Amino acid sequence: MTTQNCIVQQAECSARKPRLQIKSYWSSLATTFKRWNELATQRRQLHDMDDRLLKDIGLSRADAEHIAGHRWFWEDPLNCNEDLDQRYRSSDH
Repeated sequence: MTTQNCIVQQAECSARKPRLQIKSYWSSLATTFKRWNELATQRRQLHDMDDRLLKDIGLSRADAEHIAGHRWFWEDPLNCNEDLDQRYRSSDH
């Protein structure tokens, strides 16, 4: 491969790089919005569960209210290092 060919290939690669970065950014943003929607749906469903169903999964009404009612839609429990079980357990069990 000649030096001229290498320079042309580098220029083509550099021209594609911003497009790939923009595509990656939009893909990441879409994934984030999808996750936020999933979290909001899950919290809404948890909030709507009756006490019998909550008891079946080991939560009290206070736990469900804490999880579903006091979280922003972007707060993802999977993106933190806290102990999920203990974080959501209330002391009134």
